[in-house]
Amino acid sequence: MPDLHDWITQQIDHSEAIALAATAGPWHVTEYNWQTDFDAGIGTSPGEVDIVGHGYEGGGVERVEDARHIAAHDPAAVLRRCAADRKILEHHSPIGGGWPGHYVCAGCGYDGGYCPEPYTEHVNDCPTLLALAEGYGLTEEQRAALDRPEAEQPPRKPGFGGMPDVLVEQMVRVSLSTVPPGLRGPNWKA
Repeated sequence: MPDLHDWITQQIDHSEAIALAATAGPWHVTEYNWQTDFDAGIGTSPGEVDIVGHGYEGGGVERVEDARHIAAHDPAAVLRRCAADRKILEHHSPIGGGWPGHYVCAGCGYDGGYCPEPYTEHVNDCPTLLALAEGYGLTEEQRAALDRPEAEQPPRKPGFGGMPDVLVEQMVRVSLSTVPPGLRGPNWKA
């Protein structure tokens, strides 16, 4: 299963493919009176798509409200929404580049402290992406199954900065022994 970012990308790709395969339009609603308009030859102009309200048997939809809904979601409208969603995905994406913040959401940013913490530790938890995914029908079961990759942590080097632990201990002991006795507290351990 992909992570949240990739799942949304797949949904956008799917919506785009459907919209690109449909007749481009423009789409509009024509309210036919099937008893008179059909015989009169009233129909669609070249290059237009008619969503027929009060359609006769074999064509159109029964309710004009349904026809208006279909026309409002024509391929051009779907493609505009897909393009806008891709901009959100571009802004709210994993930072990448290795450990430790590989999957931190770039769009959510950091808290601005001295050692700033990310607002969103993992892109799968990004509130903006979760809201976007909700529009594409992400369920809690799907969310639980999303891949949650974590960057590999580099192997820990022994000691401090690669120095052997014994050498680090000796350095600490020497630096502590140089504290003057007058500055040592009652619980001082050398």
